[in-house]
Amino acid sequence: MLKPIGIIAALLVAPSAFAAETTFSDLVKTPEGGKALTALISHQHLPNWIKTGGVESPAQTVTVKGNDYQVYTICKPHNCGNQQFAVLYSAKLKQMSGLYLQTNEKSHRETLQWLNISDELSIDGKTILYAATTGSLSNHPTAFNYGD
Repeated sequence: MLKPIGIIAALLVAPSAFAAETTFSDLVKTPEGGKALTALISHQHLPNWIKTGGVESPAQTVTVKGNDYQVYTICKPHNCGNQQFAVLYSAKLKQMSGLYLQTNEKSHRETLQWLNISDELSIDGKTILYAATTGSLSNHPTAFNYGD
């Protein structure tokens, strides 16, 4: 009798545990996130899958100069290794920065397109965004918190 109760309890608790994991599509569905993304990518030459959706990972939180940011990553469906997009977003500061990374397998080159990188984020923000596209941020999440 205890096993079924334990399973039911786990099922009831599990959805609340996943509720905290937001993704890029969750962000852009909010009025603030949608507005920030529109401002970020307007007048930029970016692939349509960034607007329509890609393969997503849950957001990660980093701290830069005492401010918390959420880092969101998505990649092109069926081509994640070659086209990725990462966003650094602070709801408190109403600030969004991004990186579109495209890899050319034949020439072994990466093209980086930085979007709205403020002076405050010029080095640390770029480091975090690039780390998000390489998987380094996921593998070493506490290594990318930068104090004052």
